[in-house]
Amino acid sequence: MVRRDFLKLSGLVTAALLVQATPAVAAAAKLPVQVEAGGRLYRGSDDGRIYTSVNSGKSWQLHTDFGPNLSVWGLSADARGGVHTQLGFAGYGFHLSLMQDGKTWQTVQAPLVL
Repeated sequence: MVRRDFLKLSGLVTAALLVQATPAVAAAAKLPVQVEAGGRLYRGSDDGRIYTSVNSGKSWQLHTDFGPNLSVWGLSADARGGVHTQLGFAGYGFHLSLMQDGKTWQTVQAPLVL
């Protein structure tokens, strides 16, 4: 096999693998993001909602609805038990932190690592 034929074949194999992997990647992107903080689980979804559970995920209640145009890209908790989220809209992301009252979200100026 000459080098050119090898490169053609390897390119076809790579393309075939990427086409097969695409549905798995799309499905993974729709998985909810989740974090535990202060004895609660927080779960975000791609439809802009964050749910909470106080019983290890046996039941969930709506905490915040940011609207269907936003996606919850990430959730994280800091060492003090604070909850942070990264929301996406039209390909752009921004960060919010849950305030001490446990209900209000505030914009974060510096990006957080999620």
